[in-house]
Amino acid sequence: MAEWRALPHIPSAELAAHALDGERAAWGAGAARHLSLCHICRERLTAYERAAAAGRLHRPGETLHPPPARVWATVRAHLDAERRRPGPPLRPPPPLLPPSRVRSLRRACRQVWQCSCAATKAALLRLTRLRPGRRRKPSP
Repeated sequence: MAEWRALPHIPSAELAAHALDGERAAWGAGAARHLSLCHICRERLTAYERAAAAGRLHRPGETLHPPPARVWATVRAHLDAERRRPGPPLRPPPPLLPPSRVRSLRRACRQVWQCSCAATKAALLRLTRLRPGRRRKPSP
């Protein structure tokens, strides 16, 4: 019994080139044999042939006419407008906090600093007044 080996698929580029060339491109013996055995490659080739035929969109012997000059003028105008369109204006990034919040935060920090300084001053005065051996001077 002959051992069956998996044949490598025909590359997509080769299938597409053959579809574009049509009957002018001849298949090699190995590729022709592979096409007769592999339904995947046959389906791909059929899809490429349909795409090539749709791209031609004309009957043999029929000549395609170029579009009117106004069509190309419109295309150029749209492309030029796209190139000239300015991007979004550059703006500085928004602040992390709104200005009113920044002011209130500064005010709070200043109040905390003042309170801590007043508390430290009061504690130092209290400690210096309560030091052992020191007497209060009588007030006049």
